[in-house]
Amino acid sequence: MDRSRKAGRSLRVAAVLAAVVASTAVVGWGGLAAWSAYTENAGNSVAAGTLNHSNGASCVSLLGTIPTTTGTGWCAAAVTISAVDPANWTGTSGTVKISNTGSLKSTFTLSMGTGGQAPTGGLCPDLTLKVTDLNTIAPDTGTVWNTTALNGTFTSVGLYSNAAAPILSWTGGGAAGGGTGATANTFTVAVAPGAGFANDSTDAGLTCTFGLLFSQTAA
Repeated sequence: MDRSRKAGRSLRVAAVLAAVVASTAVVGWGGLAAWSAYTENAGNSVAAGTLNHSNGASCVSLLGTIPTTTGTGWCAAAVTISAVDPANWTGTSGTVKISNTGSLKSTFTLSMGTGGQAPTGGLCPDLTLKVTDLNTIAPDTGTVWNTTALNGTFTSVGLYSNAAAPILSWTGGGAAGGGTGATANTFTVAVAPGAGFANDSTDAGLTCTFGLLFSQTAA
């Protein structure tokens, strides 16, 4: 009888010890699994650069749309001439200062105005247009458009900045009204009488109007 009670007690003690070991293992491993360390790269973001330019000191570009009427992007004329006559008029010129005021590097092109700003009027065939810039060394020695009759063909042309080494990719961050350096350039627009102007009496009272379109593209 004593042996059987002892054996029973031994089995109960063994069972208790086994349960204690098992629970210790569960608690021990569970505790280790809960020990964690983390890092997080937070605040990731994407921001677009700005694309805009100034035409002179106060006229600013219109983003995404060619301006066709007064308002943003519709800038003052570079040349305004009235009452010209063959005896006294030899030509008139004006300047346009283009500056890349956005944050993005950009390319610029010059083309003859489209739509309502294409050369219009009976006087155009007897007038010439020439456009130059400030540069004097290759690859841009200063001529943007050579002398061409205002009823002729003006092919869209890439414009160089006025960087020390002229380049088609203009640096961003220029100041409005600036016309020199890597962010800008100054363009001279010269209108002069053509070969037929002096002897064409039918030019009297006629007019010629045209637009110059400066286009900017992110580089």
